[in-house]
Amino acid sequence: MGQHSEWEPYISRLPLPGDMHSSIFWSDEEMEMIRPSFLYQETIKQKKLIERDFSGVKLVFDEFPHLFQDPTLEEFTYAYQLVQSRAWGSSKGASLIPFLDFVNHDNTSGAHLFGDEQEQNLVVTAVRDYAKGDEVLIRYGKFSNAALLLRFGFTLSNNTWDFFQVDLNIPQDDDLYSQKSDMLHDLHTPSTKDNDEFTSSWNSFKIKQGEAIPLSLRAFARILVCNSQQELDGLREEAAQSDGQLSPYPLKNKEREIAAHKLLYSKVSQLIKKHYEHLEPTTPDLSGNCLVRRRLAKDLLQGELRVMESFHERLEITAGQLLLCNT
Repeated sequence: MGQHSEWEPYISRLPLPGDMHSSIFWSDEEMEMIRPSFLYQETIKQKKLIERDFSGVKLVFDEFPHLFQDPTLEEFTYAYQLVQSRAWGSSKGASLIPFLDFVNHDNTSGAHLFGDEQEQNLVVTAVRDYAKGDEVLIRYGKFSNAALLLRFGFTLSNNTWDFFQVDLNIPQDDDLYSQKSDMLHDLHTPSTKDNDEFTSSWNSFKIKQGEAIPLSLRAFARILVCNSQQELDGLREEAAQSDGQLSPYPLKNKEREIAAHKLLYSKVSQLIKKHYEHLEPTTPDLSGNCLVRRRLAKDLLQGELRVMESFHERLEITAGQLLLCNT
């Protein structure tokens, strides 16, 4: 239908592919700028999901060549991201709402968004007076820079909702690999989906600004540092005395408790080092999209670093207190 469509005035004002900066559009070289962040893997997962969906709908495209002029994966990704970044969800699914999807995001906005599915409308209600020409902002959600960059293609400086992710694994050459795996399976915390829409798995742990050490992360570290079956059995006994939970109280074996905190301290130290290394520009002469995406990558990594360094300091204090108690 093109220019004859009743939606042409709206569609013609949607951003072009070159103006969209979600990490799913980044080249391999640009992706290297965010490799230390968990968003690197999340972006790869999202790209694979889009490729899978394209393979499915392409069967329909091929059946009706007179309606679809052999669309490419790049075109499908562009359309997919337009919907992903602008659609509003409801109990009936996702909808594109012209004009409202041009309203920008602000973490501190107090403007309220009300939806009435029966009347099929959405209303933005201001909480302060606006002068003519003032921009009205709303808050899309409590999104970290990782979520904002993946879904919408922008970031914020000093984002309140930033976090970082710690991944722990049992070394393949660990003599107690199977025993530790069994114990982690028995005591693991189910996967959860947070406000930022990222799902945490059994060995991935989100750390937010000001948070204490997550109980599940502390439990995982305690299992990892065990050196004998006897120590693992001791952990099971302590868990049995705490309603099956391994982490509410410090371990009776103080040396193992200190070792668990040192393990976490070392892991976070490595993450901090990698983030700083990737904040150092390796290609100074950038322009256009590459320059914009470097700034986005910098916001992402700096936000995660801010949370990391705060958490790193708390780990250091806790480990020091444990050492004092053990002397």
